Amino acid sequence: MPLGQMIVFTVIGGSLVLFLTGLIRYDLVAVLALMVLAVSHVLKAKQVFTGFANPAVITIASVLVMGHALWQSGVVDFIAKWLGRAARSPGSQMVALTGTEALCSALINDTGALGVFMPVAIQLARKSETSPSRFLMPLSFSAFLGGMTTLIGTPPNIIIAAYRGQLGHGNFTMFSFTPVGAGVAVAGLVFMALASRFLVPERQSGKGEDEHYGIAKYLTEAEIDKDSPFAGKTLGELEAKVEADFAVVGLVRGDDRRLAPRPHQRLAAGDRLVIEAGADNLTALLDAAKLTLAEDKEIEDDFLKSKDIEVVECIVQPGSRLVGRSARSLGLRRRYGVNLLAVARHGERIKGRYSDIPLVAGDVLLLQGDADTLDEVMTRLDCLPLAERDIRLGKPTRIVTALGIFAAAIVLAATNALATDVAFTCGALAMVLARLISVRDIYDAIEWPVIILLGAIIPVGQALQQTGGAKTIAGLFVALAHHMPPFGIIAVMLLGTLLLSNAVNHAATAVLMAPVAAGVAHGMHVGVDPLLMAVAVGASAPMLIPTGHPCNVLVMGPGGYKFSDYWRLGLPLSLVVMAVAVPLIMLVWPLHR
Repeated sequence: MPLGQMIVFTVIGGSLVLFLTGLIRYDLVAVLALMVLAVSHVLKAKQVFTGFANPAVITIASVLVMGHALWQSGVVDFIAKWLGRAARSPGSQMVALTGTEALCSALINDTGALGVFMPVAIQLARKSETSPSRFLMPLSFSAFLGGMTTLIGTPPNIIIAAYRGQLGHGNFTMFSFTPVGAGVAVAGLVFMALASRFLVPERQSGKGEDEHYGIAKYLTEAEIDKDSPFAGKTLGELEAKVEADFAVVGLVRGDDRRLAPRPHQRLAAGDRLVIEAGADNLTALLDAAKLTLAEDKEIEDDFLKSKDIEVVECIVQPGSRLVGRSARSLGLRRRYGVNLLAVARHGERIKGRYSDIPLVAGDVLLLQGDADTLDEVMTRLDCLPLAERDIRLGKPTRIVTALGIFAAAIVLAATNALATDVAFTCGALAMVLARLISVRDIYDAIEWPVIILLGAIIPVGQALQQTGGAKTIAGLFVALAHHMPPFGIIAVMLLGTLLLSNAVNHAATAVLMAPVAAGVAHGMHVGVDPLLMAVAVGASAPMLIPTGHPCNVLVMGPGGYKFSDYWRLGLPLSLVVMAVAVPLIMLVWPLHR
């Protein structure tokens, strides 16, 4: 085996291990792999950063911007609001939710669409006293199914289309993926509608947010004594100097009740503080601050809210600045004026000093704060609210303008009037000029870790091909294919890609498997299109484990799912995807033309 090929295999193998273990974030893993190949001179200097100029990277960034502009204009919110009113029974709600999510995911970012429909699903579950877990996992999987249907539905499709162009066959167009993808999506949605109730476990009841956390059990009213060292001091000084895990959620002074008081609020003897804390932390606070428990009376959860103060649930997104940091180290209270009342992980409230526990993606937080600023705080922290928010309608002209620009970009790309990356870049620019999205929001809309991942991993895929590594792997597939019927090699290619996409980012999977598919086609003397389609479908279906895709991570906490729950629905659904995709690929994209 040539030295260059050995280096490439070693780098890719090491990258897969790092992807699986999560010791280093996936975009950094890709950059590390790229730098090793650059330093070892496997890649020439002029090749190292060519990935960032790849049309697929530009197209994905542009699609993310346009999808965010559609979301801000109120298009998706209008659909979600209508859906919440139209669906009544749990069965019809399931069908409506998954079907609408699939349609939206065909046109905008999977995670963005899921972020809109998750609150709708949770509210529908609570109103019908159904477990949210019945809806959320199918909702996540329907985003993958919908993404398969169009060029812009998912990054793997864009990558595969661009790679076909590099082979000299021309890019796949906007709807080249639709015949196979739509068939797979319909079959998958029907399967979930019929079987998900038997395969998806009920992990939590349809309780309201306050019941779910049992906040009332942790609320205590205490009075500041005359000899308290904090009489005359500010609330911020009390919070800074007392070594205990607590939150002051309210202050009562005579007939005046103040919720979520600010750190600069000055305390006085006789003030009563409404404190959220466990027994041990409450004892430490009472002793240190010389507080006296008020008369024993039950405090209702409704005390936490008013017309100016809200209590909201939100979920920590992958890539949020909260990941790996505790609420205390981030200074939620000091910097943002927000109380962290509770943290739930996998459907269970974390007990103890949760404000010191590093948060992870998928954690559900219960926040109390000013109603006017909570939305901005959640956006800044990259958290998704788990309650229906006010619909973003604005002026009807905004919706018409957004849809018109989006449709024009699709038509230009579908008719080959403009190259796909140029068409969607023009569309993104037009939405900015039409003030549908601000310049600042452009950079928030783009998932930079994904862009960095793609820009770095594309040259790695090129190195795999240039060193003959892709041909070596393809040779193994070809040797196996001689013992199979024609559809067997498509099935094996699809299966291998599907398994890899659950371990590695789905976009990276498409980059690595595309040259292998081309090598197999060359070795078998068949058309490359069916094998590229198999890679596209396999890379778009990471449904076996929660870490396979950010959508799976997002529903894990609110659904209360365990790691092992995903394969219960994901495995049979993956088999349905394979059973439908393989014959459709052979019908639409024959091996021999």
